[in-house]
Amino acid sequence: MFLPTPRNLAASFGDLRTFLTTRERHEWLFAGIAIGITAFILFAFWHDSRVEPTQEIVFVQSWPANRTDAQIIADQKRDRIARDKALADRQASFQRVQKATSGWL
Repeated sequence: MFLPTPRNLAASFGDLRTFLTTRERHEWLFAGIAIGITAFILFAFWHDSRVEPTQEIVFVQSWPANRTDAQIIADQKRDRIARDKALADRQASFQRVQKATSGWL
């Protein structure tokens, strides 16, 4: 038999109190971390079960099936110009940030 049979409830709590008071500070720290991580994981699973997924609506551009090649090429050119303009605007904003922060170092 590994564990002695407890004689009464007060003796059991006394044994528990003795055990807990003999623990070192680092043991309490690691016990707290272990309990915290376990509680966080259980909370995450509980929260995930309560949250319903949102529906994502995706809009797709539709074109007529009888478009000519010239119309397709014109649409691609318009899209390329818009994409290049957005890229140039983004690069300009990064250059402004670089100029503003170049004197910091």
